[in-house]
Amino acid sequence: MKAFFTTSLLLLLLCCTTATTVWAQLDQVLRLEITPDEKENKLYNVISLKEKGLLVSSQSVYPEGGNHTWNIARYDTMLNIMWEKTYIIKAEYSPTKVFQNDNFLYVLLTQNQSLKMSIFRLDFLNGDSELVEGSLLTYLDITHFKVMSNTAYIGGRVKYRPVVVAFNFFDKRSRILPAMYEANSEISELEVDNYENTLDVILYNINRRRSDLSIKSYDYGGRLLKNMVVPSNRDKTLQTGRISPLNEDEHFLMGNYSVKNSPYAQGMYIAKMNGDEQEFIKYYKFNDFENFFSFMKPRRQVRVRNRIVKKRERGKEYQLRYRLMLHDIIEQDDQYILIGEAFYPQYRSNSFYGYGYYGGNRYSDRIFDGYKYTHAVVCGFDKQGNLLWDNSFGIQDFVSYQLVEAVKVAVDDDKIVLVYPHEETLNTKIIKGNQVVKDKENYPIKTNFEHDKIVDSEDAKVSEWYGKYFITWGEQEINNSKDVGVKSTRKVFYLNKITYQTNAATTNLQEQKQ
Repeated sequence: MKAFFTTSLLLLLLCCTTATTVWAQLDQVLRLEITPDEKENKLYNVISLKEKGLLVSSQSVYPEGGNHTWNIARYDTMLNIMWEKTYIIKAEYSPTKVFQNDNFLYVLLTQNQSLKMSIFRLDFLNGDSELVEGSLLTYLDITHFKVMSNTAYIGGRVKYRPVVVAFNFFDKRSRILPAMYEANSEISELEVDNYENTLDVILYNINRRRSDLSIKSYDYGGRLLKNMVVPSNRDKTLQTGRISPLNEDEHFLMGNYSVKNSPYAQGMYIAKMNGDEQEFIKYYKFNDFENFFSFMKPRRQVRVRNRIVKKRERGKEYQLRYRLMLHDIIEQDDQYILIGEAFYPQYRSNSFYGYGYYGGNRYSDRIFDGYKYTHAVVCGFDKQGNLLWDNSFGIQDFVSYQLVEAVKVAVDDDKIVLVYPHEETLNTKIIKGNQVVKDKENYPIKTNFEHDKIVDSEDAKVSEWYGKYFITWGEQEINNSKDVGVKSTRKVFYLNKITYQTNAATTNLQEQKQ
């Protein structure tokens, strides 16, 4: 990026404190501003490498000559550049899915109306890359992409049936995993176990009367090792599943369930599997959660609780209308933490007039207008499958045209920090089990200079980084007419390193109680 950008780096030193000082919940410690070439319109992306730093990539929105030019740079945790390289990707290829592990970044590239595909593999350490070409074998509606050792697994649908293609980087051959092409089924998740060198495919089997989940385990060679059905309860349908291994034989399956094949989640479940046997499965209704509705305003909470009571007095259950997207399971101090984000698809009408043989008519198109997020629910379970606590975090004004994790999560001992971005701010909440250590607050994304004024802000994003740090990034147009030596107007892509202080939030909570 040196050929395209000039940089400005500001180190914001954390102030010295005394025993009586109250820290902010979030504090900005570093900011890097990158000034793009004004002639180019670029898309940026940032990938956390934990303690290894960051990958920052950019590509032209309208590439010249057709080919895609990717500029990728690696930064260390002090936002110093470690290496920077440019990669050319053929015009006919489009990025479809991305996967990363501890050492490599993998980008699945596909062609429209073609079985050809390529996988771009990037070494984090030095920026070395390779482009491996292969075939999908069948026209696939791709939904999942994972890599284990030297095999890539590409999951999706063919004629509404699940298919997983295994592609080997050595011999560049593709094969379709067996025992999966089943009617009325779809892939819920692909789980890679790098220790056992196995792939678990979780399938959601949809039947008219009762649906269930099945887990198919494959070895590195693609041989089916285990085919286990996790049946749903008579009136509870298992919708999603995430696996968390306990040891070589035992693991937890956790997710959400609905009622009678409804698309709307009504609660969480946890099942313990031992080999091919199910030891137990436990269900927990959102209606019984202590804090599921706490994101609502107090009056609305009361109304919803009253509806639940009235329904139960008539022998019925109040049905929720939330779809839920699950995060990966977090293991912490013998607890298993499951996070789900509630959302709903929203549409808008586009009305227009058309003229035909009998005159003018009014028509209306229903246009998808993104997924609207409402809140995140956070649950903690013990090894016996008991629900220990629950909490929630309201999400305001977050809309995405793809299902992404809006809320980023950091676990600090017995506290959990929840963060999501909105315009020029970061919205945070700190919880400790059922307790709210620090309620929702908004923190501005700071700039470099005292008199900076943000004129425009786009695409603010945030991700957990390492230790007690988050990284936030985006594009800003900034005006400054007072600071000497600073451009009056500048457009920048920024990286802000953020730290959090959960101990200060605890102190503040104790002071409020006093």
